[in-house]
Amino acid sequence: MNKQEWDNSLLEHFALKKGGFSLDLLMEMVEEAMGSTAVLSELTAQQVTGKGGEGTETKKTITLSMIPDIEVSELGWADVRTPDGKGAVYKSREREILEGYLDNIVGPGGISTLQSKLAQLSSLASNPEQFVNSMQASGASNGEKIRNVISFLVFYKTLTKIIANFNASSAGFSFEAFLATLLGGTQIPASGADTIADFYDADGEKISLKLYNEKTVEVGGSFDALVGDLVRDGKMTYLVCTKDLRGAREMLNGNLKFYKFDFTLDNVMEILKASKPASATTILLPFAEDSENVSDIEAPEKVKAVSSEIDEAFKQNLEQALSDLPQGKEIAAQITADPHFQYRTDEMQDISSGQGSLQKYISLKKRSKKRELMEQVLRGMPLLQDVEDMMPIMVAISNSLSSVIDNLVQRRGERKATVSSLTPTWSKLKLKKGEKGKQRDAKALSIVEAAEKSAAAYAELRGQPEKQKALLLKTNGYLNDLQFSLNKNEVIELAKGQKGAEDANPIEGVLEIGTSSLQKMLDSCIAALNTDIFSVFSDLETLSDSLNRFFAGGLANTEDASSAIKSADSIEGKTAEMTPEK
Repeated sequence: MNKQEWDNSLLEHFALKKGGFSLDLLMEMVEEAMGSTAVLSELTAQQVTGKGGEGTETKKTITLSMIPDIEVSELGWADVRTPDGKGAVYKSREREILEGYLDNIVGPGGISTLQSKLAQLSSLASNPEQFVNSMQASGASNGEKIRNVISFLVFYKTLTKIIANFNASSAGFSFEAFLATLLGGTQIPASGADTIADFYDADGEKISLKLYNEKTVEVGGSFDALVGDLVRDGKMTYLVCTKDLRGAREMLNGNLKFYKFDFTLDNVMEILKASKPASATTILLPFAEDSENVSDIEAPEKVKAVSSEIDEAFKQNLEQALSDLPQGKEIAAQITADPHFQYRTDEMQDISSGQGSLQKYISLKKRSKKRELMEQVLRGMPLLQDVEDMMPIMVAISNSLSSVIDNLVQRRGERKATVSSLTPTWSKLKLKKGEKGKQRDAKALSIVEAAEKSAAAYAELRGQPEKQKALLLKTNGYLNDLQFSLNKNEVIELAKGQKGAEDANPIEGVLEIGTSSLQKMLDSCIAALNTDIFSVFSDLETLSDSLNRFFAGGLANTEDASSAIKSADSIEGKTAEMTPEK
């Protein structure tokens, strides 16, 4: 065959290959086999471990960079936003990608499937070779095996990234989004939420997620919010995750343990009566003096900080404060339409101060970054662009909100005083900070006795949910906005007890995380899959080298051309073998 014939043969061959073979084309073919996109974009022929052609041994490595990255910051609120409060649920690209990987390995299902999902996920970490072999035994195609392995690795890499690279607050938030995705649910925005739950699962069940260090477990929260959930839904599921980790960031390694238990209308009083005295005070009922009967007191309605109501009152106040200005009402409307001036939005946090549900705008007495930002936002509004002195308007804004918040504080104080007058005995059962010795011990004993009495009275209403709900609304914790808490041992006993067997394992599952365990999984999987995928990358390397030599040699070396064609055919055949039939 002469040179021209070789040239024509080579060009004709690669013309049938979508414009010629390249690393990008191979990745496209492998991605098709795996049912995902951008999976191996960072993997090169020089990053593969195994045997090369004709018995030669290669010393190459696959690193963690081959595992796709998912931006965990984009997993959060994206899927709880709907256009104008209606329409289909919006999911971010990152959420859809993670869901796609998880569908490959654990499938759909809510909290009821958690144990089985964790068992599936831990199977790869505990014995990667056995995992790959089990897929082989089940008749999985090469493409299915590769797809599933990569899906597992993406899961572990994303989880490790969340735990290792974020502070306690942001890790908790991202972990909520991650678990919501695993259980097919959606996060619940913290701002303005009237529930103790953090997310819904696939079945609409509310889940309160807690992430703690192994040695600092203290599960708790607002008893008021817990009662609200029990009154509405009759149940609240707690998912408690403890982390036992060593090292920092890149060197982080350890495990996550998962526990689950439910608060219900039937068990809430029994659970909390056995907690420490400060927590047990939440369930105290107001008994009539020298009586075994619960008092029929009617406590005043709770004063809640409802964002929409605060916004409306703020707008009315601002309209009044700006009424002397030309277009004062229009200016007020323009200001209150901006998220910076809507209660408890993320934007408002940038220019406000205060903790919890009651917040005000920052002090205007001295310059600060928040004050400068407020002025900057206002000057960007069409009706305020020509205002020379913005301070009077800023003062009006600050005072308009402060009057609303001050009114709420006053009403709450009046309500608290009324509750105290209706339940005088509770004041004697309040543990004071720093209180020690016999006095504290005596008070703690009195709390335990009162909690047992309250729980016994409540137990008589078992099977009568409406009466149970009415009684919960009379508890000390609900009326006085107290906090409950459970320690690690209490959580473990609850998780074990609710499984219905004395010898039940309280742990729902354990996940090994960290860079070293992830690399071990990767190495073991690659070794097990070596015969399926290594030759593809070996052929790719041969193809690349042969083509480079062929063109560098002025299209004269027919051996290089022949080698390139042979490698291309081999790649095409082997990739087709890995692609599952449709």
